[in-house]
Amino acid sequence: MNDERLGILYQQIAEVIVDAIPEEWSKVYLYGEIVDGAQTAYFYFYPEGSDTAVYSHDIPEIFTVSEIEYSGKWNELVDLIQVLWREFKDNDQEAWSNLTLVLERTGKFKIDFNYDNLSNTDPHARKTIWKYNYLGIMPKSNSGKKHLEKYLETVEKENK
Repeated sequence: MNDERLGILYQQIAEVIVDAIPEEWSKVYLYGEIVDGAQTAYFYFYPEGSDTAVYSHDIPEIFTVSEIEYSGKWNELVDLIQVLWREFKDNDQEAWSNLTLVLERTGKFKIDFNYDNLSNTDPHARKTIWKYNYLGIMPKSNSGKKHLEKYLETVEKENK
């Protein structure tokens, strides 16, 4: 696999995210997923000096950013994640199902790839568990609480 090509793709993904955030920030957590021909992406960022994460899809509502402008950046982000996924596949690497990219203001980043088969899992459950694992955000909805409870029970059993 071409490390230079991967570096360029990671840089492009980071640039789209940074461009989409309308204020100073300290850290970003990106989730990207490709499952059965469908894909999604979202991120949470921490504004500079704040310990409360802002959900990317709330940007147009919270800031003076048009839905059209935000959607354009979101589509570009999803497209780049797809290109990254194809890069792995085209180079005979195992195709991942989702990724988490943690980006710091300094430019330092970490990326985790997950290879689990997600076709039989609930998207709401995946998001709830991801938010808990990466951001420490507890679910508010009853269904989210049930998903997290089930997940934590499974983790506890696996660790015994």
